[in-house]
Amino acid sequence: MTRTRRWTVLLAAACVLPATRAVAQRASADNSVQRTTLDNGLQVIVAENHSVPIVTVLVAVHNGAMTQDPGDQGLAHLYEHLLFRSYKGDPDAFAIEASDLDAEWQGTTGEEVVTYYLAVPSKNAIKGVALLGRLVQKARFNARDLKDERPVVLDELRRDESDPEQALERQASRMLWGTSWSRKDAVGDSASLRGIALARLQEAYGRYYVPNNAALIVTGDVSAAAVFAAAREQFGPWAKAADPFVEPLPPIAPMTTSSALLMGKPVTHATVLVKLRGPSAAEDTIAPYAIDMLCDVLNERGSAFQQHLAGSGLFQSVSCGYETLAHVGPITFHGQTTPERAPSALIALLRELDQLSALNGVADEDIAIARKRQRVSSALAVESSYALAPLLARWWAVGGTEAYERYDDRVTAQRLIDLKDVAALFVSTQPRIIAVLAPPEVIPNLQLALRPAAGVIERAP
Repeated sequence: MTRTRRWTVLLAAACVLPATRAVAQRASADNSVQRTTLDNGLQVIVAENHSVPIVTVLVAVHNGAMTQDPGDQGLAHLYEHLLFRSYKGDPDAFAIEASDLDAEWQGTTGEEVVTYYLAVPSKNAIKGVALLGRLVQKARFNARDLKDERPVVLDELRRDESDPEQALERQASRMLWGTSWSRKDAVGDSASLRGIALARLQEAYGRYYVPNNAALIVTGDVSAAAVFAAAREQFGPWAKAADPFVEPLPPIAPMTTSSALLMGKPVTHATVLVKLRGPSAAEDTIAPYAIDMLCDVLNERGSAFQQHLAGSGLFQSVSCGYETLAHVGPITFHGQTTPERAPSALIALLRELDQLSALNGVADEDIAIARKRQRVSSALAVESSYALAPLLARWWAVGGTEAYERYDDRVTAQRLIDLKDVAALFVSTQPRIIAVLAPPEVIPNLQLALRPAAGVIERAP
């Protein structure tokens, strides 16, 4: 959800911020990152970058889908909307004040973090800190706010559902998480969003929107000392409260069988998804980094994996991705192919995944190339102060900014044997969700191809 009232030409020098799920999982030990903690528990993190006179000011709250109960999917997302609307009791007040700062502003809701942020010219950075301080500390939403904003969130949901690719992704994810879906669904559905009551939203605000469960992150052309002083002034009075996670979250329910989803739509291409459950970064300090390196190796254009699938013409493109999360991150293999090649391409991809633990065709040289690309990607991520703030917020929620600073060293330390181990543990031997979007006439052939690979095959309407 991005809102812009006025913005200076300076924004042309900044990167466009990706959606929450699309933020690159890259980090680099950077000496400009400084941090302090206020007496009330608020963590303040500053990364100075004086190359462009732009500053991103962000407040992160350790909240999101992970805190939702069954039946209230989308609660954290709905609350994110309401916070802006309720500012000073006027749905336009925040936008007007942000406009006065020449700011672009946005809120995002993910599985494990909710963010509110401004991108401003550096001369307005401290005023931006004050504005976000007022936003998160003085929420006064009421039944009218909820009535007016709920349709806005439902409209966002309908737009997403109208896109076949997004519908495939969402339904495959629902199957992947099973009875734990409420703890992964940051968007919500029409039934859950309509059923969320005002009292439940107020309860969530009182529990999670406390300074000892939040961070102020500022990146760009700014002085860390000035930010620390402004944070003490603007956020210092925010009263500390009980730790909302004194009782740990329940574990994600286990997944025991593979399933498949076939979605027939009048599309011009076929999309293939294979989803698996990866490691939990809160519990495993090695496997998340090994999975990232594994995907980097597989995604390299000259890899055996690419040559077997894309180089052979079965797929037009195929990729591996892992989302680092504290509470079980998903691994996704995504492929695009033509409808006529979809059944054979699907069989080939599943065969590759079944044999992935051997990593045939992968040598130490391939890992060395992936390490070099990783370092370049990390350096580019640090240079974009606009995108760095939400990236820091993601890492802060997963394992603290120390995890961000350790990322390069840990991921580049992975060896071939480590990659084989995680391929065996999280890919080759694990249950998976196989989802395909293709024209309706291709679905019967896909069903035949999937019979040996999935216990349950569902057809989406």
